[in-house]
Amino acid sequence: MLSRLNLVLLVSSLALLSTVGCQNATHDKPVARGDSEDKATSESPGKAPADLGLAASAGNSPHIEPPVLDADARNEAGQIVLHSEADLSSEIETEDKVALSSTADNAVSVDATPSTPGDANSTAVDSISTQQLPAEANVTTDEERNQKIAEDWPKPQAVLFVSGQQHGYLEPCGCTGLDQQKGGLIRRDTLLTSLRDRGWDVVPVDVGNQVRRIGRQPELKMRATVEAFKKMEYAAATLGIDDLKLTSVELVQAAGYDAESPTQFLSANVTVLFDPSFFPASRIIEVGGRKIGITAVLGQEHVVDIQSSDVEVSDPVEKLTPVVAKLKEANCDFIVLLAHASMKESTSIAQQVPGIDLVVTAGGFGEPTLNAEPIDGTEARMVQVGVKGMYGGIIGLFDDAKTPLRYQRIAISSQFKDSARMLADFAVYQDQLKAAGFDGLGASPVAHPTGREYVGSEACADCHSTAYEIWKNSPHHHATESIVNPPNDRGGIQRHFDPECVSCHVTGWNPQEYYPYETGYASLDASEHLLASGCENCHGPGSKHVAAEQGDIDADNELLEELQQQMVLPLARARDKCLECHDLDNSPDFHVEGAFDTYWEQVKHYGKD
Repeated sequence: MLSRLNLVLLVSSLALLSTVGCQNATHDKPVARGDSEDKATSESPGKAPADLGLAASAGNSPHIEPPVLDADARNEAGQIVLHSEADLSSEIETEDKVALSSTADNAVSVDATPSTPGDANSTAVDSISTQQLPAEANVTTDEERNQKIAEDWPKPQAVLFVSGQQHGYLEPCGCTGLDQQKGGLIRRDTLLTSLRDRGWDVVPVDVGNQVRRIGRQPELKMRATVEAFKKMEYAAATLGIDDLKLTSVELVQAAGYDAESPTQFLSANVTVLFDPSFFPASRIIEVGGRKIGITAVLGQEHVVDIQSSDVEVSDPVEKLTPVVAKLKEANCDFIVLLAHASMKESTSIAQQVPGIDLVVTAGGFGEPTLNAEPIDGTEARMVQVGVKGMYGGIIGLFDDAKTPLRYQRIAISSQFKDSARMLADFAVYQDQLKAAGFDGLGASPVAHPTGREYVGSEACADCHSTAYEIWKNSPHHHATESIVNPPNDRGGIQRHFDPECVSCHVTGWNPQEYYPYETGYASLDASEHLLASGCENCHGPGSKHVAAEQGDIDADNELLEELQQQMVLPLARARDKCLECHDLDNSPDFHVEGAFDTYWEQVKHYGKD
């Protein structure tokens, strides 16, 4: 494969240099933490924490009793009611119009158990009180922690496992508590192993978007995911639009065709580096007496998002029609389409290309539907994969004319314990980040917009001793410690070389775009004064204010007042500042109406002593 790639590179070197330059020029502009991690696609609005989902600060969130809604919001079990199938159908029909507001349609069921205090390394919320949250909030219900998997199924001939839209979440992110969160390759491996332990022939497939940003860290993340897929024996995956934003050479080296690999990345209508053999159009899996044909396409709607001249996208229907025909000629008795497209386009493709039995779509909003939905005018059914890799799904194939197919949506919850081999691989990934260093990962320091420099929280203590003591006794003070010596439920794996974690766990980084400011935190040894999430993360760098107050620069009363006011964070703007780290993944309870007022009471501080 590599020799063939080198030949292609000789032919296209000029185009490659131009393309790589353009991609590298834009890689330091990821989706903001407060934006949707799915805004990189045309749907599934939500929030975007770090790509890996680790930037959550277990130490950045004071331990507080979360606010509780009125009793009218609860059912008899003290829970908000889950989506009804009617609600889900309504969301599907209007997927591009669903608002992010906390509405009844977007309610999730969460425990009504109050949290209890813990130490600095414990989760900030042991159990989230009943509340309404957007559907993309990563909060697990009791039901999702105690699922009955295929409880009434007879033994299937074969089982397809579907996943996708991982968006860099190799593991769940946040200080909500891992038992409260869904997703992660580390749990997915355990689920797949449990299915195979039943004696089932399992065929995992994935609809793409393993990463969200571009740059060296997402490249390492893509490679880690591909290696995990091989160990989990994924039969096929396709390329998501965000995967295709990686440099073409890196994409081919990480995921290009390898005859020795159990996992093949497919696409019937995407060509990378002018060679369609890097990503074949289809493959056939023979298992359990079934002959399953698998193919994949990228939706035409994503063409406008292609950033590289090395990536060519053809009309999906035009390319798919002969591929499906060949699979039929090969006597495949079940044909699967991996459609990295909206639900609308996925439906349209299935209606125009006869012979498809199952469409796995990257489209949809929030959690997948409870059922495999029939596609009008066809014999095909469609299943969704949800967002952030929080869900999987199993499709059982049976030799039963009455019920030839059964489907179950599965939340990747703490019901599935961590896989030891995936934890080991995750530790290797973190070691790769350490070896690359912040500069090697593209996290190079930039000047702060104010032109001021960081001095550390100790510099505030003399004049603001009361505020300093409040901060010192809050979890913010332990933010760095929580990633240097993480608790056991994080596998004990250090994360202080990971920009996506560091950005909310130290002082002096941009929490939304994962890079340091000049004079911000650089390392444990060089930046002892900037450990923890310090005063300046909220109030801004304090060098000029401190210098003026200590007489290091000449300052009259007018200048003193001006510099003091620069450090003031008005209470009216404080919540927005908090949300830069306390997003839906890290602190879902922070997003309930009135929550900020409750949290503020625990860390309230005002000005000078």
